[in-house]
Amino acid sequence: MKAFVVLIVSCALLQAQTRHPRKPAAKTTAAATTDPSKWPLESFRVLGNSHYTREQIFAQSGLRLGQPVTKGDFDAARDRLVASGAFISVNCGYDPAPDGKGYAATIEVGEVPELYPLHVEDVPVTDAELLAFAKPRDSLSGPKIPGTKEAVARYKDYLTELLASKNYKEPIAGTLTSENPPELIVLFRPVAPRLNVSHVKFTGAAAISATTLQNKISEVARGVPYNETTFRVLLDNNVRPLYEAKGRMRVSFLRITSEPDPNVKGVIVSVEVEEGPVYKLGKVQVAGAVDRESEMLKLTNLKEGETANFDQVKAASQRIEQSLHRAGYLQVSSESERHYDDAAKTVAVTIRIHPGPQFTFAKLNIVGLDIETEPTIRKMWGLNEGKPFNEDYPQHFLNRVKEGGVFDNLRNTRFENKIDADAHTVEVTLYFNEKLKDEKVKDEKCKRF
Repeated sequence: MKAFVVLIVSCALLQAQTRHPRKPAAKTTAAATTDPSKWPLESFRVLGNSHYTREQIFAQSGLRLGQPVTKGDFDAARDRLVASGAFISVNCGYDPAPDGKGYAATIEVGEVPELYPLHVEDVPVTDAELLAFAKPRDSLSGPKIPGTKEAVARYKDYLTELLASKNYKEPIAGTLTSENPPELIVLFRPVAPRLNVSHVKFTGAAAISATTLQNKISEVARGVPYNETTFRVLLDNNVRPLYEAKGRMRVSFLRITSEPDPNVKGVIVSVEVEEGPVYKLGKVQVAGAVDRESEMLKLTNLKEGETANFDQVKAASQRIEQSLHRAGYLQVSSESERHYDDAAKTVAVTIRIHPGPQFTFAKLNIVGLDIETEPTIRKMWGLNEGKPFNEDYPQHFLNRVKEGGVFDNLRNTRFENKIDADAHTVEVTLYFNEKLKDEKVKDEKCKRF
């Protein structure tokens, strides 16, 4: 077959000129003989795909191998792919098949860059059930879906149909949301607003009493609109540390359920806890402490073989930061890295220090003293210009001046640090005999009378 036909169609709905293929010989397929404008589709290829397989895309197009096709069939295939919301662009084309008896199709797609996990809440259906229901109905189905309005609307329809089979008829909304930070999800839930948490119950707790857990989570969760994702974050931030202070490093919150509170307009949340075994502290290391790792390691006072207590690990990190603050590292930060050996039930810890730049002392200013007493204070000041700045020193110095009785009837004192973040220097101003706010107000009243 020497005739050559090309059709280009896109999601922009641009229509290309087509030249009808030369009428095939009488020995072609019965469908072609019945309708000379139709030729069978013999093969296909897909270009530009990464999220979806060629088979998924071809199935979504609605085309079938062996099917007699015309330009209208390729237009419809394009429309089906565009309508899925999974593609930014769709180009379809066809050429004569190598044997000259049909068409070879090419589908070139530009996929939506990101796919997102779907999640359902506050309905009698799980994520897995919705995905299973969608699979035979959606050729592009998978654990993640596009966040486009077309894809979200399609899955909302699937969920509505599934819920109707369970006699659930409340309206459903679907939206792309950041309620599972930092990950975006496509969330499906009832249109009605969430109810607030009124009470929390724990089961499976032994190492820590259920009452202690309830009191801790109630501080942050009671009165907050309930959804499981946010509630798990609250558990991780507030309840998990209680267990990690007792070596229960693998505590998990297996099952979280909610039910209407019969006494108030709210929900009762039930949490099933699996506390897990007690872990011992493995090797402890300090890294990044500007060549003072050995000194900082002693400062941690953490001992291998003791029950892992991450309240103590946090306190050790703070002691290291405070020590480096006194050495001029005013922007120091730290993080604790954990290395689990589940077989040995140990957790090794590396306290990784990010010291930042070292700040030096630049200048001393003194306010509130006369020319006779100011030199005395300057002589007492022991921090030299150009040396690492100890942030504790100004207050320590003022305390020493007061306790030493250098001045009779010395009144209020304070200090201010002026930090130059670019030059990494600190300028200190000491204030002596400064009137307090109440004294200033009293003076103003006296002046008026």
